[in-house]
Amino acid sequence: MCGIAGAAGKDAEKLVKRMLEAIEHRGPDDCGIYSEGDVALGSVLLRITGKRRQPIHNKAALVYNGEIYNFREIAERLKLRTDSDSEALFNLIESTDFKSSIRELDGDYAFAYASGGKIRLARDPAGVKPLYYSNNDSLFAFASEKKALHAAGMNRIFALKPGHMLSYISGRLVERKVISFAKGEMITDENIAAEALFNAIESAVKKRRYDPCAVAFSGGLDSSLIAALCEKTELYSVAMKGSHDLHQTKRAAQLQGLGDRLHLHELTIEELENAIPDVKRAIESADPLKVSIAMPLYFASKDAHLDGIRVMLSGQGADELFAGYKRYESMRPDELEEALRNDLDKIAQNNLERDDAAAMANAVELRVPYLDREVVKTALGISPELKIRHGIRKYVLRKAAARVLPEELVYKEKKAAQYSSGIYSALEKLAKKNGFRSLRMYLEDSGSKS
Repeated sequence: MCGIAGAAGKDAEKLVKRMLEAIEHRGPDDCGIYSEGDVALGSVLLRITGKRRQPIHNKAALVYNGEIYNFREIAERLKLRTDSDSEALFNLIESTDFKSSIRELDGDYAFAYASGGKIRLARDPAGVKPLYYSNNDSLFAFASEKKALHAAGMNRIFALKPGHMLSYISGRLVERKVISFAKGEMITDENIAAEALFNAIESAVKKRRYDPCAVAFSGGLDSSLIAALCEKTELYSVAMKGSHDLHQTKRAAQLQGLGDRLHLHELTIEELENAIPDVKRAIESADPLKVSIAMPLYFASKDAHLDGIRVMLSGQGADELFAGYKRYESMRPDELEEALRNDLDKIAQNNLERDDAAAMANAVELRVPYLDREVVKTALGISPELKIRHGIRKYVLRKAAARVLPEELVYKEKKAAQYSSGIYSALEKLAKKNGFRSLRMYLEDSGSKS
């Protein structure tokens, strides 16, 4: 896991250095830059898998952010001895071609490959790992966060779409979709669906587990199932004093026999107020909903980082795959299937980019088992009638979770994090106390003079 940046144009190396300084929080372990002519690539590294430095290069160069979970199988096929997924990726591209290599990957990734004056970018099909780019008459640049591009003087910034690759050569850009989630065979039997789903989620959690490992824990179904499947994990939860989540997380951890592993942060109003500028800077937004959702994850990852943890698992994606939102309840099965696929296609823009920025502000890599390619494939094949059944949202996921969770947690309804944590309400009180008519105006002003 790391932060990457690159540029093509005049003073590319100087610009890349400036961009890396803007995202140095993403990689406290190492920093490297490779340049050839008017092309430069750079990386700040959070060391998790392997010891290989970045950029990797010979006649070509690679910078890479993410985790490739099948890199050992790739390395074995290539007869390559390595403990580094970035090295396996580089050799895969060298031995085949850029587009074909993407289709072999099982993981969450954003990377750039430069060769012969050409730069190519790629992003995983869910968009778990962010990648942004900008282009004008004299300069092309890309980076893991928009703030890096702003530091290079670029203002018209675009996110590379999930599952897409972008090619840049001599001022010309070509973006195309190269990979998407496969849809599994249709499953209409709830017992078969629950078994297939449980097996897929169990495997997804196992491949993402790291030692030491943490779970962003709210006490709801999604995070409780991950906690049950992730051996020897630590649970991190954040909420305002007296909020719903304080009681829910304690109860859920106790029911799972994990009370001694729960790190519960009772957030004070002063901590919340002081953190607003940092969270806004991390997620690059003052939108009230985005700030209030990012805040618990920001503090949870900060606490985990202080405890020496570099990897945190999140339940992101479960609502979009299994119909967790209330607005799905009134939909016909065909409408529901279309709405779920549409929300899955937009999950990077709506949720993942925000969450990555909030966690990586504290140098913690966020992993999302529900967006594993086999979990998604299985979920897309499950009949929509099994996702909302008998008026119960996420019915098939609950049935799968019943294998390892007590009934109270299986059927526990979970409120939206920004409300159940008490954070949205506390922010509104701060806005009112400081004389602002709206929360948005308060957040836009907060920290602006510092």
